[in-house]
Amino acid sequence: MTHRRFTLALVLALSSLPAVRAQEAKRFPAAKHGNGELRYVQGVPVLTVRGTPAEMGEQFGVLAVKNAPDLDGLHARFLEDSGQKERYPLVLAMGTRLLANFPASHRSEIEAAAKAGKSDLGRHVFANTVADLSSGLGCSTVVVEPGRSKTGAPLFGRNFDWMPTKGIHEHTLVAVYRGTGKKAFAAVNVTPISGVVSGMNEAGLCLTINEIHLRRSKDKAPFNWGGTPLLLSFRRVLEECGTVAEAERLLRGMERTTSCCLTVCDVTGGAVFEITPKTLAVRPTENGVCCCTNHFRTDELSVGNKCWRFDKLAPLYSEKEQLGVTDVFARLDEVNQGKATLQAMVFEPRARVLHLAYGEGPATKRPPARLELRPLFEGKE
Repeated sequence: MTHRRFTLALVLALSSLPAVRAQEAKRFPAAKHGNGELRYVQGVPVLTVRGTPAEMGEQFGVLAVKNAPDLDGLHARFLEDSGQKERYPLVLAMGTRLLANFPASHRSEIEAAAKAGKSDLGRHVFANTVADLSSGLGCSTVVVEPGRSKTGAPLFGRNFDWMPTKGIHEHTLVAVYRGTGKKAFAAVNVTPISGVVSGMNEAGLCLTINEIHLRRSKDKAPFNWGGTPLLLSFRRVLEECGTVAEAERLLRGMERTTSCCLTVCDVTGGAVFEITPKTLAVRPTENGVCCCTNHFRTDELSVGNKCWRFDKLAPLYSEKEQLGVTDVFARLDEVNQGKATLQAMVFEPRARVLHLAYGEGPATKRPPARLELRPLFEGKE
């Protein structure tokens, strides 16, 4: 290489450094704090927190809140995009009203996270009650039982569809919680959510939420201000339960704020729980599959179930072919909602494996990373 060419190459390389650094600045930095660690596994940010609620909250606050890329900007843009900017004080006041219903361990953890992350507590309250107080999720799920699975074990696919605010995909985080006296679990969330949107625990129990507006239920149940916020209720399920049956018992005995569907799957198979403050109806698998979008479909709760995404998935109920991980991703891709599909994932409950694709939507067009969760649950990472 001539001196002139070398100099030109060096100038070009140096001129690209700010862009590279700017790109890196939009990622969670790999770091440790106390017994917590944030590192990258197959290109996915994975945070592991350990200990008491206060200890895990401090670790989360430093590693996933304080170090999050432009969390202030994301919060402001999300409120603007979701039409909640002007009514945010009211939404926050309603969320704060629910704060008294947070499980004590979760409240302690969230308060510690806000303090350590130098973040407003109200932002954490909002993040963990947004599913109760506003409508924005439009997700799709597919459970495949062993008899229909190419692996001989259940598969659980999920599209997470939400407001595609600029930069929101940069806040996707797989958070592994190893709390004292609780089952270890992994949550696929958007920071600073501490509850569970989608997740799996050490027993292989998996769950995801499908939002349904309270007015779309036949039982006409009013909002229950004495209920536990949905995302924290579902976190309790992963902390305390090992099977679909145990999850059902826990949720039936719990005060619930509002309506939703919860798709659940354990190492033997799954179902959809159609939930309101008054009712929990179970929709089992048919022909080895169970699909869910954003309408109730049981006789107890359905008031209309027209949904193009469900119609796209419905042929699975009559088909006989077996499905593998790639096949489930292909079906999820058929119901992607463009930029709103921020995450696409397939859980393998028996193997404790998560296949996760995320980024600017549709995430179903992106190659998924394979994450072995068992070592993370057992502390053998």
